[in-house]
Amino acid sequence: MGFRKPALTFLLLLLLPLSSCFGIDRSGGIMKYRAGTALTGTGSFHVSRLPPPWKGPKIRLKQLIHENDPLQATIVTDALCGPKYDDGPLPKLAAEMFQKMTDRKIASQITLTIDGRSAYRMRGQGRMDGVLLEMDVVVLKKNLCLYDMVYVAPPAAFSRGEKDFEDYIHGFQTN
Repeated sequence: MGFRKPALTFLLLLLLPLSSCFGIDRSGGIMKYRAGTALTGTGSFHVSRLPPPWKGPKIRLKQLIHENDPLQATIVTDALCGPKYDDGPLPKLAAEMFQKMTDRKIASQITLTIDGRSAYRMRGQGRMDGVLLEMDVVVLKKNLCLYDMVYVAPPAAFSRGEKDFEDYIHGFQTN
């Protein structure tokens, strides 16, 4: 069974409870995207363009969505900004992204620096809606915003999109 649109919808809905369970005001989410810059209710940030065959980004549910049909992969970027953003520990925030996966196995957890700030990265796999997926999550806090970048793909295709995701997260900059 491959990664299909219902699984993408499930992933997007997975990310929303992170904001609601911590009482985050989503008004600071992504409002517009233009020429590599995403505008939030409180500022903006820049992301690197992904090479073909990545498509997007599209804005859905105040998130940037990039899709790669040949890999059946998705990169989702979310910004939760404003006075009610969650100031919890980065490892806990990253782990929240995996909570709704069943049969989850965390493969790695590291601290890294993105845009001059400490970020936390967690990689693992599990089932969402019965579909086995591999997921790489990066969370970062800066300027009263919580940013998360998530790469998800079927395990057989995951490694073919890793470099694109790596370039994407290291091209992230707040303005």
